Amino acid sequence: MDILIIDDHPLTCQGLSALLGSRYANAVVQTIYSAADARRYMQRAPALDWLFLDIQLRDDPEHSLFHDLCSTPLIGSTILISAEPEHRLIRAALACGARGFISKAAAPEQVLGGFDAILAGDFYMPPDVAAHVRQLQMPATNGGALRGLSPRLEQVQELLLRGASNKLIAKDLSLSAHTVKEYVSSVLAFHAVHSRLELVLRLNP
Repeated sequence: MDILIIDDHPLTCQGLSALLGSRYANAVVQTIYSAADARRYMQRAPALDWLFLDIQLRDDPEHSLFHDLCSTPLIGSTILISAEPEHRLIRAALACGARGFISKAAAPEQVLGGFDAILAGDFYMPPDVAAHVRQLQMPATNGGALRGLSPRLEQVQELLLRGASNKLIAKDLSLSAHTVKEYVSSVLAFHAVHSRLELVLRLNP
């Protein structure tokens, strides 16, 4: 399992690297301390299983690295980390298909529990962060398709609203069962609901 941590605090990088290495024997963890170095690294070695990205990089105040990742498949393997979460950016990450948010202030067991949930196909963020994200104004909708979701997540959402099972979604979109589970989790998290029924009731009242 190849993991890249991008954070401009070396101590955070090394601590998270040691924590992940202690839990996952097959983890190969690389650490990078700036957005500029991260871009160069990913150009040379783009094959990554997971990416932990600090959303407060000093050399990237406009979050351009994150926004660029949103247009690549790697966003589906990206986990945001920060000491001070930017809730609108986390909501944007949900829309793009990022896998979650983990606070730097979290206890080690919370970090590992969150990553375990992500590995199982779920979206993860702490309950207090989720509560703030839910309070943000919902984007405008058009015929039930939420503006802001990535095109692939919009496809998954449309099938969910039609009552399609994960198996049917996988068949229709030529996706693996695990990928479908991840996408469904992202759509539900974006709408701050916990089930397909809640999703239907929210978008098709």
